[in-house]
Amino acid sequence: MNQWIDIHSHILPAVDNGSVSMSQTKNMLKIAYEEGISHIVATPHYGVGCRNPDFQELENKLELVRREAEQIDKNFRVDLGNEVYFSDDIIEHLRKKKALTLAGTRYILVEFASCEDYRIIKTGLHRLLIYGYLPVLAHVEQYEALYQNYEGIYDMIRLGAYMQMNISSIIGKSTDRRVTHCKKLMEYDLIHILGTDAHSDYGRTPRLKEGLSVIKKKFGDSLVNKLLLDNTRKLLNNQYI
Repeated sequence: MNQWIDIHSHILPAVDNGSVSMSQTKNMLKIAYEEGISHIVATPHYGVGCRNPDFQELENKLELVRREAEQIDKNFRVDLGNEVYFSDDIIEHLRKKKALTLAGTRYILVEFASCEDYRIIKTGLHRLLIYGYLPVLAHVEQYEALYQNYEGIYDMIRLGAYMQMNISSIIGKSTDRRVTHCKKLMEYDLIHILGTDAHSDYGRTPRLKEGLSVIKKKFGDSLVNKLLLDNTRKLLNNQYI
């Protein structure tokens, strides 16, 4: 049964560094469906000062992708958002709806430079909260300032921010620092949502099963359901996680 919800995917064709064509997007949709995904939020990159596709282009491409998804299964859904790169001006772009929240909710998928200072990440998330948004920090495991900084991550969660982890990051040898770190994040209940962060039909694909197998073995089915179904449903329904 397909039920998983992926809120981080670069599946729209030729809008960022994700899918380069509708053909590749079709392949990504097939892979996602075979992996048990029933709902995708397409999250093309958005950065102030960058060459961002306009909203109408995104809407047009979203409609094409939705048609392809319906060809696979009439219940296979695709919605629209952005993965927003934080900057001082991003609030204005969000308020003018140039940058998009996730599927029209108050939730925003936000990223920073992987080498960004902890204070700047925390302050940026706090600013989004002050303006009424619910920030989801994209691929939390990739920030140098947050590596093994479990108290720091907890402080951001206590402010009201949410943490998303790429499921591929938990795949690897037990001696891999990244894998160990990701397992600790889950063990300490510091992850709210899993995502694929898929960019193509090879390499960074929308695959879940291998990562889910690792998580289920260590933490059980209930955590998988929480991170890929219960919490993502709340997000799409604009409810607090």
